[in-house]
Amino acid sequence: MKVLVGSENPVKIQSVRESFLTFFEHVEVEGILVGSGVAEQPTNAETFEGAKNRAENAKRINDQQNLGATFFVGIEGGVLQLHDRRFISNVVYILDQHNRDSFATTGLYELPNAISKALLIRKGFGRAIGELANDNFDAREHGSIGFLTNGEIDRLQNQIQGINLALIPFLNDNLYFCGESGEEK
Repeated sequence: MKVLVGSENPVKIQSVRESFLTFFEHVEVEGILVGSGVAEQPTNAETFEGAKNRAENAKRINDQQNLGATFFVGIEGGVLQLHDRRFISNVVYILDQHNRDSFATTGLYELPNAISKALLIRKGFGRAIGELANDNFDAREHGSIGFLTNGEIDRLQNQIQGINLALIPFLNDNLYFCGESGEEK
């Protein structure tokens, strides 16, 4: 089975590989550079849109170049505003070759007050965390969750959880992709 990830980020690719290997055998995962079509630091529903765009763009390239992939994964980190607070989360969108799809998120965790809305908009979350860490932190590898948990939870672990959750409908297709008559949607 071949899986295309709508990113060349090595942590995203590895998290998809590890997640899919939990449920499937013989998985080949490849990252492909695509745009998200959203702001560098998406917020709220725009985060879901970015994840979906990444997967759909990967599928479009797959179809144009006949790459033979079965699944397409988009992962987009963003800020959600709830109850007058800001939370960070990764949204995962999985699309298959039959256009069946699923969304899931990683766990939400609250952003520190030191990261203001203006800073998020101007610099993005990774750079804002880098400033808090005096640039002694690799946000791409460890993620904000790695910084905020002192390395106890890393970006890879966090993303694997979200991907596992997004795979649930594909593992239970008779529950998610069939109508009341039992026919596939």
